[in-house]
Amino acid sequence: MPLIIPPAPAESINALRTGLSTIAKRSALTKIAPNLAISLAGPSAPSPLSPILSYRLYTLGLSDLSSAARTGLRAATLSSWRHTLVSDGEVVAADISVDQTGANHRFSSLISHPSTFEVQKEILALGQDPAIAKDSYEISLLQISALGVRAVWLHDPTGKSPDLLVPVPPVRSELVAGRRYQIAEFAGALMNPAEKILADDDPRKGSG
Repeated sequence: MPLIIPPAPAESINALRTGLSTIAKRSALTKIAPNLAISLAGPSAPSPLSPILSYRLYTLGLSDLSSAARTGLRAATLSSWRHTLVSDGEVVAADISVDQTGANHRFSSLISHPSTFEVQKEILALGQDPAIAKDSYEISLLQISALGVRAVWLHDPTGKSPDLLVPVPPVRSELVAGRRYQIAEFAGALMNPAEKILADDDPRKGSG
């Protein structure tokens, strides 16, 4: 069956539109997303307020990688809904944050980064793959900010197929962009750099 992309809640879309209406009045928008700024200022302003793609963004901490290798992504936290906006070929993303219950939607940031387009491209490619279509996968994005890692997360809510993670560019040397990893393999590849960062941040380091 086709990839399942859960629709964004109405509260998230409303927060998106309110946030974009607010930042449209700021000159800084022309530096972040000049085409979007022009579109929002033009007569067809309502059009770019509708995202072409929306998906959930989950975050995972460095200390959670070891448990992910054993028990999956239970520690991953839903932090926001990410909405992809396109204006004259310019691709940007707007994050609408949520609280721990998945409610209280708030406009948090507008992102102009190569990974935004890469995520969109990877999701489209996965949606056209017959091997993926055989299963019932839901799409989300997993982000490990401390490592600069982003991966499309394929989750089968029926539990019949293993979860898959597909890193999107730019990627670390420990990962391969576009490769499909099972969770244990993905987490294992990142354990060394994660442990190094955690060790460097240990307040006990250098004491004695």
